[in-house]
Amino acid sequence: MGFAVPAIQVSIMFGLIAIGWVAFRVHWIGPDALKGMTNLLLYLVSPAVILQAFQRDFDPAQLRTIGLVFLLDVAVFAITIAVARVLFSRRLVSDGAKRTALRFGTVYSNAGFIGIPLAQAILGDDGVFYAVAFIAAFTVFVWTHGAALFGGVEGSVGQRLRKVLVNPNIVAIVAALASFVFSLRLPTPAIDIVRYLAAMNTPLSMIVVGVTLAEFSLRAVFTNRLVWVGALARNLLVPLLFVLLLWAVPLDHVARLATLIAVASPVGAFLVIFSLRHDRDPRFATQLLTLSTLLSVITLPAMLVLAGLLW
Repeated sequence: MGFAVPAIQVSIMFGLIAIGWVAFRVHWIGPDALKGMTNLLLYLVSPAVILQAFQRDFDPAQLRTIGLVFLLDVAVFAITIAVARVLFSRRLVSDGAKRTALRFGTVYSNAGFIGIPLAQAILGDDGVFYAVAFIAAFTVFVWTHGAALFGGVEGSVGQRLRKVLVNPNIVAIVAALASFVFSLRLPTPAIDIVRYLAAMNTPLSMIVVGVTLAEFSLRAVFTNRLVWVGALARNLLVPLLFVLLLWAVPLDHVARLATLIAVASPVGAFLVIFSLRHDRDPRFATQLLTLSTLLSVITLPAMLVLAGLLW
């Protein structure tokens, strides 16, 4: 597998980031609009992506595979959470906001905003289907463990559980799986609305990143040692680990490659979104995401080439 397709996809992401950067600089988008766009992404666009991917006829073999992929994805998150805690302990990173960003960035990739378009380009619709299985596991973890990192799940166990269960992304996963199992289809007006919303996923998320990036100097991206450590952990350490682990897993090749694409994607835009929502050093978060995405032009294709040689 060559470098061209992943590199082009990442370049498109940066073009969209540049649009957000310019829009902020010329005062087309301000802080209030930025908060509104993040809410739109979290609570409308992301659920629409999940719903759209599962609008297909039921296939028992695919259901078994997607179940295996989901269990594998749970293992992926459990392992990366442990790795992140070791790499970025309280002793090694004393600043709480930066430690949170580094742990979150190591665990949660840009699987939805880069991984899904890349899986579509390389693997087609089946690749998207299995990539969304990763997104399902991602959603469960990001709104539980990820939110907890930012202090977003306060309250009793029952209150936290209710907050997770009523999250639109969790509701969308349940509805999407039911629609697949029972071969249900949304009526024409509804599915068109879902498709329009889902189509906003990549451009809107990258514009949000670009707007946040416009608030500080790009030089800071390349001169911060912690940013480099976090980006290398996300882009090299974690993907290399799972290139080897996935090699040993007896799984459909398309499902395995779709999982690797999701795992090897750069730091997720959710890091910036959560940092903005909780006022936890969004500048550092955006620096980490930006450098990780820049490096992914090389690292992501390299992981796919390496997997092609080993698998």
